[in-house]
Amino acid sequence: MTNQQSLAKSATMLGGPELSCKQLVELARTRGDIQVDGVGADRVAQSWAALNNAAETRPVYGRTTGVGANRSIRVEGPRGDKDVNLLRSHATGSGPRLSATEVRAGILVRLNQILRGGAGMHPEITKALAEVLNTGNLPVVHSYGSIGTGDLSAFGEIAMGLMGEAELDNGHAESTWWPHEGDALPFISTNAMTIARACLVAERLNEWLAAYEAIAATSLLAVRGSIEAYSPEVGRARPHAGQVAVARDMRALLSGHAWDGQRVQDSYGFRAMPQVAGALKHALDLLTGILDTELNAAAENPLVSVEGRDVFHNANFHTVELALALDHTKLALSSVAHLSLARLNDLSNPEMTGLDTFLAAGEPGSSGTMLLEYNAAAALARLRSSAQPATLGSVVISRGTEDHASFSTQAVEQLETSLDAATVVLACELLAATRAVLLQGRPPIPGTPLGDQFERARLLLAIEDPKDRSLGEDLERAIQHINLLTGWED
Repeated sequence: MTNQQSLAKSATMLGGPELSCKQLVELARTRGDIQVDGVGADRVAQSWAALNNAAETRPVYGRTTGVGANRSIRVEGPRGDKDVNLLRSHATGSGPRLSATEVRAGILVRLNQILRGGAGMHPEITKALAEVLNTGNLPVVHSYGSIGTGDLSAFGEIAMGLMGEAELDNGHAESTWWPHEGDALPFISTNAMTIARACLVAERLNEWLAAYEAIAATSLLAVRGSIEAYSPEVGRARPHAGQVAVARDMRALLSGHAWDGQRVQDSYGFRAMPQVAGALKHALDLLTGILDTELNAAAENPLVSVEGRDVFHNANFHTVELALALDHTKLALSSVAHLSLARLNDLSNPEMTGLDTFLAAGEPGSSGTMLLEYNAAAALARLRSSAQPATLGSVVISRGTEDHASFSTQAVEQLETSLDAATVVLACELLAATRAVLLQGRPPIPGTPLGDQFERARLLLAIEDPKDRSLGEDLERAIQHINLLTGWED
């Protein structure tokens, strides 16, 4: 087998079977080779022909008219310069640069959408996008400029990068694509970057929840809490899927461990964890389902119908369903993080652990882990602020022609901030739980699921001296440990 044949075998084909959120994240992280499926390429060619046919017989927004408040202005003659100028004017982003993984994910989503055949773009765009993904010469894209009705500025900047009119991430600029007549609006009229960023944070949050469960199980061991709350009988009595799944995860983590519970029942931080964390799992399942639909949708305006050789003006660019799912997830995460602080408070209580207050060691009155509670509470305050529903926002722009927005982009950014804050809370619990079981001399049993996870954390945190000292570096290592578990990339 030749190297070229081997590469073709390992390449991921877009435009064929539907792409899932999990697959997108894997492709964005691993930077694997991308190729265009022949069936998808045929759809794009047919879509281009269908749009040209429709534009000869009827008004087509963005092709025979202006855009936004200029929708009623007829555009006569060739569009070449007009398309280039439209892309230039819309390449107006602000704020910090998106990471290479985010930009790659956004381009992957847009390519997959175009291959659904609803955009009406010239087929050369699919080759250009596949090439930029495979070479890694990604355009510079800024975070701000979208409000949930199209990532116009982000894809304007991507277009500038493809045209050689803007700096690439590697510092060079070269032209690999030039828009054909009518290509400008279809290229930028997409929420692909918002969808991509939502997929990345959703997958990270799924992995974060697994780390959360393991840390909560360590805390339960430290306080010798009751495992009755995770019993199958409890789940069968109230069979919410998320609650049942979290309780099952906890039983698996605690497999091989047994102790007599110290109390008839524990605080909500332990007892209500299946219900509260289960609600987050349910929210994530809903969010992922919506994202899987968005990834493979031809959410174009106007939508090109290959079969009817016509176009349909519509509002499939409006992402309120995605925004609502993101808001739901943020609120669920807030409650989950609150339980982590509740367990941290229990770990500070001598009646729960049998140790000194704040897990202190040394002379009487030592502060021990006291400041972890302050850090966790401060992080929760940040989380509460970022969890405010983005969908409560309102806007009227473009001379009143665009009088509603979902703010799904802002909801994604808020969820990213919320998860960063929740990670600080969880890192505080991780430090305290690890310290508690080491001071008690009864860490999780080696070779068990919980024991293996605990050992990785213990080696990283290197908690050797429990006497009073700054825990700042320990906390930073704990945060990095959780981020590593969740595939987080700066």
